[in-house]
Amino acid sequence: MKTEAEMHRLRVFVNESDRWEGKPLYEAIVRAARDHGMAGATALRGIEGFGANGRIHTVKVLRLSEDLPIVIEVVDRPDRIAAFVPALDNMVAEGMMTIEKVHVVTYQRSNRAAEDDELQLESSEFMPVADGPAAAATTENYQNVLDVARQSATKTRRVFADSVDILLAMLCDSKGIAQRALKDLGIDCKLVERSLYDEVSRDEPTKSFLVRLEKQSQSAAKWLGDESVSTEHLLLAICELRPSTGTDVLMRLGANPRDICREIFKIVGHESDWQRWMADHPDM
Repeated sequence: MKTEAEMHRLRVFVNESDRWEGKPLYEAIVRAARDHGMAGATALRGIEGFGANGRIHTVKVLRLSEDLPIVIEVVDRPDRIAAFVPALDNMVAEGMMTIEKVHVVTYQRSNRAAEDDELQLESSEFMPVADGPAAAATTENYQNVLDVARQSATKTRRVFADSVDILLAMLCDSKGIAQRALKDLGIDCKLVERSLYDEVSRDEPTKSFLVRLEKQSQSAAKWLGDESVSTEHLLLAICELRPSTGTDVLMRLGANPRDICREIFKIVGHESDWQRWMADHPDM
């Protein structure tokens, strides 16, 4: 599907060495764009350039190779660009911004094509969970976590929830076993949110991740002999579906996916089945 629209493009010119609150300025601007719900932002690294002082910055000069020009581009509606610019006033101490009208042409696969891909993914990449009834029932906690994750994605103008959205939603679910397991390992919402400032890119941009996650959650529930799927099975699934930003964040915070799974087994009274689980899941 092809769509066209008149938009504005904001370009911010800074140096790679510029900092904001201890972090590279270009990273801070990209995060600020995300926090303001902009449609997207891209940081481009130049190979040579100069600014008002006339000094050449180039990859050919070793001592300046870490102070190259950076251009951050943001494309969105004119009113959204105008609302975002004031946020940059305090951040950019030395640099330049330009705003220009652009004609945007967007190409997107049809919903039918995306559905066909997902059906193919389900039938070719994953083994059936079990013979008999296709899926176990899900608990209210499980559904609430997925709903909160989807709402979080929508607020930041992303179509699909990713592993971090789901991880944060589980941590906010005080009644779930997943939250208890993570808390026992010293992981809470504030720690995860703070860790995200060290991570620009997010993962799982399509519905295929959610399809895989729900499939793996069902598999975990059936392995444990549980009649319904809940947050502990969801967390087991996230730990298995690596790599992802969610598991990367957990590992940076000192929570190894294998330790998380073992903690879940301990809480649900299946500690004696741990070795058998490991034998059935060698990739863990």
